[in-house]
Amino acid sequence: MEPREHLATLFQAVRARSRPLVIEFTGTPTSGKTTLINGLDSIFRHNGFRVRRPQEGAEVFRNTSRKTPLYNILTGAYGVTNVVQAVGTKDADIVLLDRALFDAFAWALFWTARGKLSPAECDAFQSFVTMRELASCVDLGLFVLCDAEEAMRRAAKDAPSAYNDRKEGGYTNPETITLLLGIFGEACRTLHEEGHPVVAIDTTTLPKEAMFDAALRELCSRFAPVS
Repeated sequence: MEPREHLATLFQAVRARSRPLVIEFTGTPTSGKTTLINGLDSIFRHNGFRVRRPQEGAEVFRNTSRKTPLYNILTGAYGVTNVVQAVGTKDADIVLLDRALFDAFAWALFWTARGKLSPAECDAFQSFVTMRELASCVDLGLFVLCDAEEAMRRAAKDAPSAYNDRKEGGYTNPETITLLLGIFGEACRTLHEEGHPVVAIDTTTLPKEAMFDAALRELCSRFAPVS
């Protein structure tokens, strides 16, 4: 049975919950994260789900410099706010979060690798964003990943100027994407080993439809298994 054929079962399972299903999306630059969120948002709404989708922190704080850890501390704090508000939402069946707790966890590793956070500071920040009271509010974290070559091809197609984004603080260049790919993969593995509900989706060779189906397969298998 195709993943989307399970949507009716997922709908029933979600409607039976005492709170919305909270899904966080994070991942490397130009991996297809936004495309995946847009697609699932549309699929859910067209199948009767009430969907809430808070504005992404990167848009809220778009004029804040990204050259220091303060940017990701700020977006992480915003993500915490969105997570806490999500579980109390009464008018939604599903809340889609574009970066939140697990995203902040991964970026702490990035800034530690860059020497801008000490290992102790990294541990303290990661412990905060994954504390039980917070992390238990996120039902699934989807790490959307893509290798550097394909990410650069997508960046050049969607925004040619981003192809030469090699300035300090810029993330859309082969070297930084390769570094982030390793970091986000490590973050996903660590979180999984610690018992957090996270999974990675490698979109490098996946067309849009296959991306949507991969995410729906994860959701349905976890929250609406069909025997």
